[in-house]
Amino acid sequence: MENPEIVIASIRREMPRNLNEKENLKLITIEHSPENRIVTICASGTLTANDYDAALPELEHAIELADDPLRIMIRLENFSGWEIEAAWKDLKFGLTLGGDLGRVAVVGENKLEEWGTKLSAPFIGAEMKYFSTDQEVAAQSWLEAQD
Repeated sequence: MENPEIVIASIRREMPRNLNEKENLKLITIEHSPENRIVTICASGTLTANDYDAALPELEHAIELADDPLRIMIRLENFSGWEIEAAWKDLKFGLTLGGDLGRVAVVGENKLEEWGTKLSAPFIGAEMKYFSTDQEVAAQSWLEAQD
């Protein structure tokens, strides 16, 4: 039986060898589970404009294929933020989504990520909620719940 989660994008960038940074660190991974119309985006490290340029077409494609508003889980792992141009691309993309998204669950590791979720929610046009990493099962249940 095939795994229902299909990786549709994995963006890697070579990282310098210092301060415990891993080589070839995965910065953005996008997984799509067709039967529950949820896309999972894993982000780590510092995201650049190039990371967004590579990942956004995959996300746009998942939105086009969805029959209903897409639900997204954003998993932040060792996330250290965005370069300014990447943050701008993220904001612009969020503003274009309109009714394309159902719910967005952000699973993160600290209060700054929780704060960032609350700040970005008005720009997304979808219900958005923060969950700590130990609440990932609750985040999945919230995304799967019927409105």
